[in-house]
Amino acid sequence: MKRLRRTQLLGLGVMALMLGLVAAPTAQAAPGQAAAAPAADECSGSWDGKTYWAKSPSGSNGGGYARTYWNASTKHNCAKFWSSPYDGLASNITLYLFDESGDYAADPPPEHPANYHYYAGPVYTWFDATNECIRLGGSLTRGGVKYTLSTPNIRC
Repeated sequence: MKRLRRTQLLGLGVMALMLGLVAAPTAQAAPGQAAAAPAADECSGSWDGKTYWAKSPSGSNGGGYARTYWNASTKHNCAKFWSSPYDGLASNITLYLFDESGDYAADPPPEHPANYHYYAGPVYTWFDATNECIRLGGSLTRGGVKYTLSTPNIRC
């Protein structure tokens, strides 16, 4: 079975909305943008118990950390990236959630950058991600040091 790309799925979703086949969402993400978050900006689903630390240029952990969540009922992955400690001293926090094809969701979206100080996300896969690998990427600046987040494949 051929897998549709995000742009194709978005087009099908817009067509379904126009035809009144599905309820209109409160917010809709374009390809490469973060999907709308549930109430209170939290990921729904179960945390896998792993913490992915951002690395300094010297390779040490710190500055911030990310976590991923799986929602078995919606079949979506979710991720969030926090400043550590959660004190607002970080700046320019960005988070990317990549799927196996290289498509991604980002917060803030590249075309609408924002200077986050506490966290980025949540970002979601918005297709059935059962048995699909994801990866996280991102960065933040803390105390003049840029920390980079890069994970291996997760949830394969």
